[in-house]
Amino acid sequence: MSSLTTQFNLKTDNSGLAGTIINNPLRLGDRFFVEILMKNSDINPVGITSGAINLSFDPRSIQNIDNPFNPSDINSLLITSNFPFGRTGILDNTNGSITNLGGGSLPFWGIGSPLGINQLDTFSLLHFQVIGNGNSSLVLNIDLSQTGFSDGSVASYSGNQSQLIKIVQVDSSISIPEPSTILSIVILGLGVLLSKKRNQDNSNDG
Repeated sequence: MSSLTTQFNLKTDNSGLAGTIINNPLRLGDRFFVEILMKNSDINPVGITSGAINLSFDPRSIQNIDNPFNPSDINSLLITSNFPFGRTGILDNTNGSITNLGGGSLPFWGIGSPLGINQLDTFSLLHFQVIGNGNSSLVLNIDLSQTGFSDGSVASYSGNQSQLIKIVQVDSSISIPEPSTILSIVILGLGVLLSKKRNQDNSNDG
């Protein structure tokens, strides 16, 4: 049995690229990235050779916008390019889920390479957008039964965290002037225009 460390980050969208870790509430229409990192945290790590995750979210608040959502494409950031073998994953934006997103490598056969040796490496990068008000829970489940290591071992169910939760905070407050304030502004504007017109008429009469 081997040890797995997983990290789960929300990152800003910097012109379509993952930016910095998000520390403030998002707003309606904002785009952001979900970054999932993995590391073989044994004393003598050999690296991760396979993995799969499931992710659930509130579809009324956020939606995945990876287009196309095609994990089988080796160039897709949905799954690390270290894992070119058996790449799978199903997106269901209607019900708010991404299931069995994963793949693997066969280093001894020259197919792919191990992940997370002595460092956290990106396993998956997902693109989302805020479409509605209200916070949304992002629930990440690591399928430990599909997490393999270069020495042929699998992830231990003891001591390995298999579920992580992030809250996507959405700031739904929009500063809208009160109707009385709007009316005062309109009346003030009309008053200024009428005053200017009156001064102009008096100037013409003189």
